[in-house]
Amino acid sequence: MKIKILFVAPYAAMKNLIEDCLLEETEIDLHIKMGNLQEGVALAKEAEAQGFDVIISRGGTAKLIGEAVGIPVIDVHVSGYDMLRVFTLANDLPRKKAIVGFSTITLGAKAIIDLLEIPIDIFTIDSESETEPLLSRLKQEGYQLIIGDVVTFETASKLGLIGILLQSGREAIFDSFKEAKMVAQWMLNKRLEIERLKALLQLTAKDFMLISRNGDVVFEQWTAFNSRPIEEISIVLDSMQEGSNGKEISYIKDNNGEMIKIVKSKIATSESSYLFCQFSPKKMNSTSEEIMKVNVLAPPLVIQKSKAMNDCLMMVNRCLSHNRFILHGKRGTEKELIAQYIHYHKTRGNGLFASLKGLDVLDVNLDNIDKDIKTIYIDSIDLLEDGLRDELWGKLDSIKRKGITIIIGMVELQNSTEIYSDDIIRIYIPSLSERKDDLREMVTSFILHFSQTLGTSAIKMKEDGLALLLKYDWPGNVDELKALLKDAVLTEKGYVIEKKLIESLLNQKGLMEVDFSSDFLNGTLEDIEKKIIEKVLEEEEFNQTKAAKRLNINRSTLWRKLKG
Repeated sequence: MKIKILFVAPYAAMKNLIEDCLLEETEIDLHIKMGNLQEGVALAKEAEAQGFDVIISRGGTAKLIGEAVGIPVIDVHVSGYDMLRVFTLANDLPRKKAIVGFSTITLGAKAIIDLLEIPIDIFTIDSESETEPLLSRLKQEGYQLIIGDVVTFETASKLGLIGILLQSGREAIFDSFKEAKMVAQWMLNKRLEIERLKALLQLTAKDFMLISRNGDVVFEQWTAFNSRPIEEISIVLDSMQEGSNGKEISYIKDNNGEMIKIVKSKIATSESSYLFCQFSPKKMNSTSEEIMKVNVLAPPLVIQKSKAMNDCLMMVNRCLSHNRFILHGKRGTEKELIAQYIHYHKTRGNGLFASLKGLDVLDVNLDNIDKDIKTIYIDSIDLLEDGLRDELWGKLDSIKRKGITIIIGMVELQNSTEIYSDDIIRIYIPSLSERKDDLREMVTSFILHFSQTLGTSAIKMKEDGLALLLKYDWPGNVDELKALLKDAVLTEKGYVIEKKLIESLLNQKGLMEVDFSSDFLNGTLEDIEKKIIEKVLEEEEFNQTKAAKRLNINRSTLWRKLKG
């Protein structure tokens, strides 16, 4: 099948030359039409609508056509041979001469004129509208012969000047044929590749939309749904977290009010980025949906300059083939981050990570868990009562056969047969006081995080401020450090966090002890515990669920302690 090409010739002599060259070209279906500038644009638009593969033109006409159509446009260049022919001819005419045109012509002309020392002055224009005023001025200055493109030639003739048209020769015409065939073949290969990808998507992704950054739907395909299930694309875009990587899951209502699941992935190309959204009917029950945080993570940043954290990750990497882990360490030691690290390096990001509290596991139907979830992280099971903890272990055993990795976070290891089972890997997460060598990089990392997410100004901390942080024991570990740095960057309006600010924030910690009255602390430990629970209940407006979560105990334990 021949390549269908429209050649828009801006002047008559070129049409004759093209027809002559076409006698030696058999691989293209070439149509020739006359048209300069906007006339040529109209012809090109018509050709695009008729299914032409490529358009060839020259100079300003080619430039305008390229801006107006979506198919490839080849510009026939004025070669050095073409210029040399015209300059040789003009050199024999004893008149004051000038070449006038766009930089695409004048830059090449200058090199030849300077090399051969031909007495021709050069004037560069940026738009067609500059041509007539410039030639009128040149005429007043005694110029008689003007060399240039079609517009320059016609304007010179209109003003009574001698115009010489810079014409493209046979070499340039054949070069344009060759370039048009190469571009057309490349476009054909790309079209075939796109068709193959579309066919592959029909097999692998049944219901999806590809959305550009500005919210345009680039491509969509629906099989399970009769049509696009949502009307407002902004709902999908707004629910994607800023700066997130990998995949995310969200649940929204479709046009009929039914809940649907959307798995979103960011796709980056060399020129832009897109959101790939796969749609399916909701599969998780409402309780699971409310409790679980589900997403696929990019490689989590774990700072490990210290020996303690390096040893921790070394142990993790040795045991990635296992499916059950217990991460134990003090509160605030980023156990969930290490769980994410395990998840990513086991799945290479090809699975979903779910996180929930130990108490909440009892409310989730794990038999109906989303099939894409490959890792479940459960925190605070050591706060459960023995009976509830046994129930939880039973639920976890029921999904062990599904190949899901279970990671449990605990403050202290409990004496139980489950915790010391042969198929469980126990990994100690060091406290911040054990990994002070990591603190400097942590500070930089958190400052960068807040700058990008909160728009804060601070970008560094002074050494004497860092020294204060290194002296502090950090009983709240990494969580406490992050909270302090957040306070610091929100307070600091400049670019550097000073020692004075760090000193002030650390001093506040010493003043933040709970001011219990002596009466509050009277009585047995059970009496004091009951008073604390009553105080928390009061602050939570007597919402037992919120109070239990705040105290890290379950509702039945809270009720029992109040009754006791």
